[in-house]
Amino acid sequence: MQELKTQDSLNKFFISTSLKRLRVKHNLSTYDVAKIIEKSRQAYSNYETGLRDIGIYDLIKLSGFYNVSIDVIVGNPYALMNDKSIAYRYFEYVENELKEVMPLCISTIRDDVIVVKQNDLLSDFFWRTDTNQQSLVMLFDYYNKTYISKVFYNSSGGGHFYINEEPLYFNKARAENIIYKGVYFATLDKKMDIKHFF
Repeated sequence: MQELKTQDSLNKFFISTSLKRLRVKHNLSTYDVAKIIEKSRQAYSNYETGLRDIGIYDLIKLSGFYNVSIDVIVGNPYALMNDKSIAYRYFEYVENELKEVMPLCISTIRDDVIVVKQNDLLSDFFWRTDTNQQSLVMLFDYYNKTYISKVFYNSSGGGHFYINEEPLYFNKARAENIIYKGVYFATLDKKMDIKHFF
């Protein structure tokens, strides 16, 4: 994993991760997005890998296409500063598959926590991150499905994670379809008898 040493590299990393997340979420290839902004596939790929800075014109085009603000793509830290009530991304199991459902509204300043409802008594909490935290349980998307597992990589760039205690293997090319959402940090057991906590 490349070490981020400056604020510029951190900003570039956030933008490239956001571009990839939006593309995968909309089931698009790098070629599809390149056509939208009238660039070559390689030129667009350089935006996603952070090898090249994306210009404002392309940001405007992509924000319009994805129907999100430019703040979402570039990770503007001041975009939410005046709004102390936000909706967290909220996941729960629906027919044995992890699905994103209606947002959970909590009063705070930053969207740093994701809640996964395991059942009526248990909820797991994840701290938002776009990178794999080695040996820790992660919340992530893989080919438009959401999973919770540790993700292990090998020296070739491929690896595996677990679904119902069975390993699912991926190669280096398929690894690009893993979009990390958060790292596990706590479980709330409603047996604690905090009435109406959730």
